Amino acid sequence: MKRALLSAACLALAACGGVHHAVRSELPQPATIAVLPFAGSADVGTREATRSLLNSRLAARGYRTAELPWIDRVMSERGWLRDPAKFTTTKLPIDDVVTALGVDAIVVGDDFDESSFNVLVLRRHSFGGALALQTKRGAYWSATHSAGAYGGFALTSGQVFSELRAQGEHGTPMMTLALIDELVDDVVETVPARKNVAPVEPEPVVANVATKREAAPDGGTRLVVESTAPPGCTLWLDVLPTSRGIPMVALPNTNGRYRGTHDLPTNDTAASIVIRARTPFGRETRTEVKP
Repeated sequence: MKRALLSAACLALAACGGVHHAVRSELPQPATIAVLPFAGSADVGTREATRSLLNSRLAARGYRTAELPWIDRVMSERGWLRDPAKFTTTKLPIDDVVTALGVDAIVVGDDFDESSFNVLVLRRHSFGGALALQTKRGAYWSATHSAGAYGGFALTSGQVFSELRAQGEHGTPMMTLALIDELVDDVVETVPARKNVAPVEPEPVVANVATKREAAPDGGTRLVVESTAPPGCTLWLDVLPTSRGIPMVALPNTNGRYRGTHDLPTNDTAASIVIRARTPFGRETRTEVKP
């Protein structure tokens, strides 16, 4: 019985494939991309760690990548991302997502799964999934891969002890992170690097700032600040010296007009106002105005 189990384990541990990928060279190479949340049975934290690492590695290959929190906010506002733990791409309208995010292509990740296999002192821990760089004309690049960590026969008492200890540790976050790193390194090497690095976008310009004070519902004073900035930016309002990070919202049908409100505490003089504008790709400016 033990011999049969060991034989089966050896076959399982011996199975290890490389990256299977495809590139459609007839499609234009994208310059700006957005990495969407990944779907699959793996823990949501594991999927997010993979997504974040892939995002940074793609930027290193010359692509301009949108910031992940901004992507999630846009998708949530449109009902495409309700629960990250249960996110699925099954009915995702690819063309609409590309348009809403204002990029050339989106990275879609599916079937991300983490599994382990243990028989006696043999082990295998793997993590894998499928990825595609989707444009409105189809997938420019796609890949499937599974990274794995393997154990073998223990030949001495010291090795037996080490192997048994490893069995109890193979599912720890450190091992998972190592597999994530391996998987991302392998698949990114198959993504065609950009010969001409995507140009840096201009800094967002905040203009036409207007401030006013009006009565607040509690009888106090409400500060209202409006400004223009490029559509798609995220704006925050700092009312110094007491309040920071107050969100400004885009006004509908204005193509770049934003408003922020703040109820001033009693005796707050609001010495200065700072508007921070950040683009989807991470360029940020600060504009200071007098209240």
